[in-house]
Amino acid sequence: MKMGRDWHLLPPELLQVIGNKVTSLADYIRFRAVCHPWQSACSLRPDHLPLQLPWLMPPYPSVGQVVSLQLNPITRATISLPLFSGPLSTIGIVPLHAINPENFFDNSQAHEYSISPTDIVMVRKAILTSSPLDRSCIVFVFTYSVWSLAYCKIGDECWKVIEFEFDFPWGGDFCDITYSNGFLYTVSPFAAVTMYNLNNRSRTLLGGNVNLIGIHLVEGVSGDILLIHDRPIYVNGNLKETEHTVYKLSNDGEPVWIEVIDVGQNVLFLGSDYNALSLSSANLQFPEWGANCLCYDSVRTEKWNPEENFDSWYNHNIKLAKLDNGMVTDITGDLGSFQVNELWQRSLWLTPSLL
Repeated sequence: MKMGRDWHLLPPELLQVIGNKVTSLADYIRFRAVCHPWQSACSLRPDHLPLQLPWLMPPYPSVGQVVSLQLNPITRATISLPLFSGPLSTIGIVPLHAINPENFFDNSQAHEYSISPTDIVMVRKAILTSSPLDRSCIVFVFTYSVWSLAYCKIGDECWKVIEFEFDFPWGGDFCDITYSNGFLYTVSPFAAVTMYNLNNRSRTLLGGNVNLIGIHLVEGVSGDILLIHDRPIYVNGNLKETEHTVYKLSNDGEPVWIEVIDVGQNVLFLGSDYNALSLSSANLQFPEWGANCLCYDSVRTEKWNPEENFDSWYNHNIKLAKLDNGMVTDITGDLGSFQVNELWQRSLWLTPSLL
């Protein structure tokens, strides 16, 4: 009788060598899941895996279903952060439009920006300056609330509020944020950029020479600040396609936005509002993707009800656009249709990690 191989008896040293040859995060998880000896031999937090292609989280149905997710959908790891309804402090950055900047904090009371436990706070975007395992990591949140922008360090007991007032009737004097080289950047609905220095509590108004609606702010792999203009195309009320233009914030002379068709080694990933990221093509798991391209969730209306947008259905597929020649490739085919609110029709990109 032919005996089966006792794979679970392989020496741990050999299993470690094999595990270190695996470059796909999904394959590495499967490798560790074979049996308990294989799991014990391989690190739970491997540092050899290359930068993985982002995963796509499609929009969830907005009617009759609640989806609960942990912070890290792979490891189930979470970060302890202060309660939104807890105590807060200010960092002393006076709004640019304050009437009496020298007396602003004398006339402001912390309770004006406090959030009660019964208030519902929607986080529009959250960014981290480094790995949350690093105690110096700063978390910035951009919210719908009486304060729209705040931050804290991992381990802090309260949030520090940055923004205090609104300039625009539709809710805020900025519509996206990013972090680069020690500075926080916000961009207004008309592409005016403000740079915040949290060390000396100052802010600087930068370029805003383009008039755009539907924009995403992202840090490039070399530290450049990039702006992606997302322009939906409607035909008879139905969303058919989306066109994109990329701008770079000039560092020469007066800061202005310059339209570019070359973003170097960047591969840009564009999802829902406030969701865009840039990864280096040289470090990606599949470098054959190439550089200087934009990967985006292409959404079109499959069924639209003008009376009630909760009845609308949106079809999704992922496309890759080369920025230099405009060539667009469909890389996934039809991902299916989702019945969602019109405001939440897009998907969300996340970078998988076991760290």
